[in-house]
Order: sequence, then C-alpha cells, then structure tokens
Amino acid sequence: MTAEPLLPVESAVAAATAAADDARRRLPRWLERLEQLVGIDSGVDAPAGREEVAGLLAEWAEEIGCGVELVSGAGCSTVTARLSGDSGPRIVLLGHHDTVFPAGSAAQMGFAVRDGRAHGPGVADMKGGLLLGLAALEALAAGERRFTAIDFVSVPDEETRSAGPPDGFELIRGADACLVLECARENGDLVYQRKAQASLTLVAHGRGAHAGTHPERGRSALLALCREALRVDTLNGARPGLAVTVGTLHSGTHFATVPDHAEADVDVRAWDADDVGWALDQVRDTGDHDGVSFDVARLSRWPGMTPTAASLALLEMAEALGPRLATPVGRRRTGGSSDGCCTAAAGIPTLDGLGPIGGHDHSPDEYIDIDSWPARCGLLAGVISAVSGAAAREHAAQASATDEGGDT
Repeated sequence: MTAEPLLPVESAVAAATAAADDARRRLPRWLERLEQLVGIDSGVDAPAGREEVAGLLAEWAEEIGCGVELVSGAGCSTVTARLSGDSGPRIVLLGHHDTVFPAGSAAQMGFAVRDGRAHGPGVADMKGGLLLGLAALEALAAGERRFTAIDFVSVPDEETRSAGPPDGFELIRGADACLVLECARENGDLVYQRKAQASLTLVAHGRGAHAGTHPERGRSALLALCREALRVDTLNGARPGLAVTVGTLHSGTHFATVPDHAEADVDVRAWDADDVGWALDQVRDTGDHDGVSFDVARLSRWPGMTPTAASLALLEMAEALGPRLATPVGRRRTGGSSDGCCTAAAGIPTLDGLGPIGGHDHSPDEYIDIDSWPARCGLLAGVISAVSGAAAREHAAQASATDEGGDT
C-alpha cells in the first residue's frame, strides 16, 4: 500500500454496512463461540489450552472457506488462515490467542453477560477481537474479493514474548496493510502509535554472611540494588514520554543471612527509540558500592509503532466510517506494546485496536461491549474494502496509462 489516499468513504460504506448487518444477524452464534473460547485457559501455564483454542479458530476459519494451517513453534501453534481473492493487495488481520491469566481462571472467573457486556478472562485481550476478525472474513467472503488474500494470523505467545517478531512473521512480511485485532479503547479509540520498549534484569553480586555472628563480613546485594532502584526511578520523565519502572526485585535465601545476590527487572518505554537507548545506558551506569558489583543478565528490545502517511490513511478511513456505522472512532497513543509494533517496524502500514470496544484488560473485570460488535465488525470490513478498492483503482489507472502509451 502506498501513501496515497484511500478510496472516498462512500466507496467503503456498502461493504461496512453489509458486514455490520451480517454480524448482527450472526451475533448469538459468535457469542456462543466467545463463551467457548473464554472457557479454555490459554495462559503461559496452559499449553494444551492454547492448542485447543488454536484448533477451534482453525476449524471456524475453514468453515468460512479459508485455507488453514497450524504452524508449530516454541510457544505452541500459530494459526494462519487465508481467504483468497481475485487480485489486489494482501491484508493481514493479526492477533494472539494466549492470555495473561493463570490456569484455573476460566473455571474460577467464568464467562458472563451483564448489562450488555461480556465478561471473562481474555474476553477483551483478545479472544473477542479474534472472533470479530473471523466475523469480518465471513462477511467479506460473500462479496466481491478485490484482494489477493486476507491472512488471519493468531500467535500463541504475544503476552510473554520479550523480543522479536511473532512466529509466522514470514507470512506477514510484505503485506500491504496490517490490521491488529486488539480491542478498541473504552471510548472507541483506535491505536495508531505505541512506545518503543526495552527491559533488562539488573543483577547485584555481594558477599553473604551470618546475620547474627558476623554481619559486618557481609556485603548486602539487596541494599545496594535498592539504592540503585531508587536512582533508576529518578529517570522517569527525564526525556519527553520516558517511563522507567522497576517492576520486580528478588533477593535473599534466609532471614538470618546477609544476601549475596539480588535481581531487579527494569522496564523502559519512550516515544523515541533513541531515548530508550539513553535510558538503558543510564540504568547500567551503576554507582560504587563497597563489595558489591553489578551486571545485566537479560536485555530485550521491542520496537515502537510510529505512524506513517500510509498508516494514518488507514486511521482516517476508520474515523470517516465511524459516524456512518454509529460507532465512536478516535485516535490514541499508548505506552503498551503489541505485535503491531513489529509489523510497523517492518514497514507495513499498521492500525491497531480494531476489535470490539472493551476494557479493564488483564483484570477480573475485563469486558467487551456486546452492542459494539456489529458496528466494529463493519468498521474492520470497511477499512479492508477501502484498502482493496484503492489498490484496484491504482492498478486500473496504471493499466490505462500503459494502454495510452501503446497507442501513441
């Protein structure tokens, strides 16, 4: 996809409206499937559950008419489903079927519908978005296919992967657009920019000693690391948008021992990747502590999602479609990461937050707004149609220019 404007919004309204109507008719079935997915634990400690969810997504994609493959990887299987078209762009719908909730959460928290909202572990992040993507594919499968392919990709380890693109990224690479199925924000906003992120483990090495008989012989790794943690905290806001967080601190083996080892996990985020690098250097620049040394045990980097002219064109199309579908659509920058960061870094025009409206992610109150489902399905289908139609128009213009050149 080029940075040229997409089709006028009127050209995408028909596909958007048809998809919204289709999603509204089929909503009871999709809610049954959502309850089925939410009832399966698929966190880091539930690999069998992740495989079960992947299998169901593959089954439902096949019913739509997609060619489906389950790609084995370190984090369990990635679902890849392709809805083939006639010609035009290749568009990726990207999501993940792992959640942050531990095994047992599905039984403990359960799935419930209250006051127009569906609740349950992973309902917003992001099993609801995955099913919305399949619903949009189902609606588009019945119409004109002005695309080479729409590839639905769901990975099993987005919540735990600390670096690197997802499994199956070779399928995604080179796509004309990537639409990420994370839920829209609670007010309907889409995400067009995300911070670059890095994390490291800062390790302190001291000297152990008996706390009762000879504490003076010890050198506390814990106290030295605590002092460093307080120093690191002062980096917050040192540059625009810079956030530095000491998230965990581990030390000690027994209350009667001066701890000889301590570790702290540090998270760094900023709009500018250079600011992330600067902050990492500051974190590693530890002070002098008698008898205590420091090193870094782990360092990972995650790219930011920086808007381009092409990705802003996707956003502007969604904003134009929102009023036609009676659903609020705004724009949001956020410090959270997603696999949309990887696609944006690879040069693919990317827009995030195209699932249903939802909120309270990663908490017992996680929810999606059921009433938002049809309109947000229409919104996703409309953006896909706009990308497809723009590419078809550009192709036709190029063909016409070639014909005219041959007549002279």
